[in-house]
Amino acid sequence: MKDEKILFAVFILLSIVLYGCWDDVEIEERAFLSAVAIDLAEDGTNEDAQFIEMTEQLVVPAGLSTLTQPGDGKAFRNLSDTGKGVFEINSKISKQGSRKLNVEHLGLIVVSREIAETDGMLKNVFDVFIREQYMRRGILVAVVEGKAKDILEVQAEHIMIPAHYVIDLLEKDQSSIAKDPVRIGDIHEKLLTNRSFALPLISILNDKVLQYEGIAVIAHEPSRMAGSITGIDAEARHIMIGKGQQSVITLPVEGDIATLVIDNSNSKYTLTNQDKQSLAFRIDIDLTASVKEYYGDLDLFKKENVEKFRVALENEVKQRAEQVLNMIKDEIQVDMLQIDDYLRIHHYRLWEEIKDDWDYGENLFSQSEIEIHVQVDIMDPGTSTKVN
Repeated sequence: MKDEKILFAVFILLSIVLYGCWDDVEIEERAFLSAVAIDLAEDGTNEDAQFIEMTEQLVVPAGLSTLTQPGDGKAFRNLSDTGKGVFEINSKISKQGSRKLNVEHLGLIVVSREIAETDGMLKNVFDVFIREQYMRRGILVAVVEGKAKDILEVQAEHIMIPAHYVIDLLEKDQSSIAKDPVRIGDIHEKLLTNRSFALPLISILNDKVLQYEGIAVIAHEPSRMAGSITGIDAEARHIMIGKGQQSVITLPVEGDIATLVIDNSNSKYTLTNQDKQSLAFRIDIDLTASVKEYYGDLDLFKKENVEKFRVALENEVKQRAEQVLNMIKDEIQVDMLQIDDYLRIHHYRLWEEIKDDWDYGENLFSQSEIEIHVQVDIMDPGTSTKVN
């Protein structure tokens, strides 16, 4: 009798455990979402809200190839629809795909420049990605020149899924223009603290190649893209914030072309005037560089010639830094130099007094005086004085 009771208890327990799988969805019935692109819809607006177009890139497992098995067709499919909100559109697309969408593999959100430049639109489209409990905080975010959905059609020859190409570009391109990738968790933090922020800016060169242009400047007020910093200006901005490693600078030295690479980059901020109406800062930039190419005849193993390179690079970096400083402070008027972080950490009481008028409101940032000083060391002149 006792054995029968034990068997009955085991039977009931197994029934409960096995019954727990009743709502499982088989992998063949799931659609794995890898990327989302958001544009303004071409059918315009209505009285209530502006319509947006959302494109979702779904992975097609049958198209993925392995070392022993080639893929069967494309490894992805793109589905689009329009509506007033991201969640609404996602529901429509889910019906198109006839699969239950799995968002846990979402790795990329791209928005068009048109979306980014529309007042308040970025905060609105990011809301669901921040609010939804299954969304990962590590999702990468970028702004695209032109239509965002077009980037999900760019098929690099070495990567089967366009979204993975964009993710690789954002994560692995550590050139002087492309630095730290931005994730949805970073944006959430900036929105919570009412701070402006930067997003990567990408453009499409052709149907197989993308290019990292620089950064899109997202102002807190008004909540939209206030401008962009690209090319050598983006490089100079990275040098100013201490992230100029691997920057390549070509300049004339004694009339001949030379190319130098920055091996180490550091910057130090100092508040030199604490008067709220006339704030002043000093930025000290400390660089270590090496000579990679030189078309002249100077012997770089002689100290006086190395000094000529050092002075030329200091002057070039200072000129570029002052140029981008004028753009950021006078034209864009949004703190992209992370001076707000410096004030919050090192001058907290002052920051608490001015934070609501830093780069919006009274915009004390644009009214401040910023002085730039550059110090360069040439550590590696190369292994030879000349080729011939």
